[in-house]
Amino acid sequence: MKYSYPGEFNPDKLKPTNIDRLSTSLVPAKSKLLELGCATGFMSKYFTQVKQCQVFGVEIDPEMAKIAAKSCENILIGDLDQPQTWSKIQAVSPFDVVFASAIIEHLKDPWNTLQLIKQVLKPQGVLIITTSNIAHWRMRLNLTLGRWQYQDYGTLDNTHLRFFTYDTFQQAVIQAGFIIEHIAIDPAGGIKYFNWLARHFPNFYAHQIVIKARC
Repeated sequence: MKYSYPGEFNPDKLKPTNIDRLSTSLVPAKSKLLELGCATGFMSKYFTQVKQCQVFGVEIDPEMAKIAAKSCENILIGDLDQPQTWSKIQAVSPFDVVFASAIIEHLKDPWNTLQLIKQVLKPQGVLIITTSNIAHWRMRLNLTLGRWQYQDYGTLDNTHLRFFTYDTFQQAVIQAGFIIEHIAIDPAGGIKYFNWLARHFPNFYAHQIVIKARC
């Protein structure tokens, strides 16, 4: 899941193309927001204090959840792959916004999770969701060289169960019944002199992807 964040989380201090800045900027102020995989609540705190949202966090790690509880209206401890967790979520629904940053790739059945997310949103509710792109140019280069090594963090995080491209990520969201309103990419990976190409070849240059979609 998302882990901790060094210091105070302030997206305004991040690069304009940073995935956390891109995703948090899409959250409407004063929303009733469900944050899936809130970790220590570093984003929850930002949503609460700066965006003035009413934040309900979900976290699988009890120790992280204790920390996150300080920044949330309510904190639910549970595994998003388990129906018991969704029963807890439904009890405090519906929500204006579901925020799912770097979560979908950790789940056994992300397609079913997207359906469950839709069920806890208000009519015209908003989903803001991010994931990494397995078709990023660095991944392609490593595969060409015969490399596929899991890591502690990143696209090949050893807890990732599912992988998406720029296209299949959109397909998953659309198939769940959402209408995509906005999509943006974080082209991290040392291509600052070629960023203009990212607009034309997002599946090649996107390191991470964020989608804003509506029910």
